[in-house]
Amino acid sequence: MKNVVIKMYHSYKEVLKQVGLNIVYYRKVKNLTQLELAEKVNISNTYLSQIECGLVKKFVSLPVLIDISNALDVSISELFMFK
Repeated sequence: MKNVVIKMYHSYKEVLKQVGLNIVYYRKVKNLTQLELAEKVNISNTYLSQIECGLVKKFVSLPVLIDISNALDVSISELFMFK
């Protein structure tokens, strides 16, 4: 059971990192700085940076991801599309 938990933890971290990379991509497409996007979403630019780098210590809430996707004019599902 312990191996399963560890594997799921790594999977979550990998997903979070990919979501962060997608946020960076769409933010740059919209020509926004981290500060500008953070202000639109009402979070700190430090927190946004952590999300983009996949360094959030706990979970990123769904409302925050929805706010980010809305600010970037993309569906939330696009943040979870990995190539």
